[in-house]
Amino acid sequence: MGSKSGRTAAWLELIGKNKLQTFQDHFAKAFHIALDIHDLNGQPLTVWAQRPLFCFAIRQEHETQCEANFREDLERVREGETFIHVCPFGLIRMYVPILFRGKPVAYAVGSGMTYPDSNLPEALRARFHVTSYAREEVQAILCLLASALALLDFNISALPRLSHTEAAVTEDWKDTSQLPRESRISRRELEIVELVCRGMSNKQIGAQLSITETTVKTHISNILAKLNLHDRTQIAMHFVRKDG
Repeated sequence: MGSKSGRTAAWLELIGKNKLQTFQDHFAKAFHIALDIHDLNGQPLTVWAQRPLFCFAIRQEHETQCEANFREDLERVREGETFIHVCPFGLIRMYVPILFRGKPVAYAVGSGMTYPDSNLPEALRARFHVTSYAREEVQAILCLLASALALLDFNISALPRLSHTEAAVTEDWKDTSQLPRESRISRRELEIVELVCRGMSNKQIGAQLSITETTVKTHISNILAKLNLHDRTQIAMHFVRKDG
């Protein structure tokens, strides 16, 4: 399988891998399920939260069948479909595509569950820590997960450009603390803000502007300090909100 696409890598850097991992871990713990986030090649972007032990055990003995099922599921999720798949052994897998600018860039897969009336013996449920959920409960978990991940789909392609008066920063202004926060942003920083809001990584921004990746990081740190923000996502949301 190939590595994650440039689009997925840019999205992951914009959102923040650590934040994504934290959300995933808390969600999995709250519902006693296994959860992970993958790129569209099926490669993990995060570390499994509460690994689906039963699934891994079954796969060792039925690799061909499990791989065929996985390939079918992957095609569906690439098309942007949210769905539940119950494998022949009674294990539930829920799939939620993650969209960015309206297109799939990754997906979440939840497992480690079964229905109370499934053919999975109680001894195996206990041994592999498989949680039993009624069908309506599984649907509710799926709906909540899909709703949460839908928040990651925002369009940042159209960045509002500040006026010359707003953007200008000159040496004549000695006390910049009295200026509107956006007015303290330099022209170069505005260029970087625009590229951040297009979902570009630091490396891509550096190539676009013919500067080093280290310089990009320095500019972003300065932007965050000037706007009293904490990360790249807040930069994007700050300017998108102004446009709205």
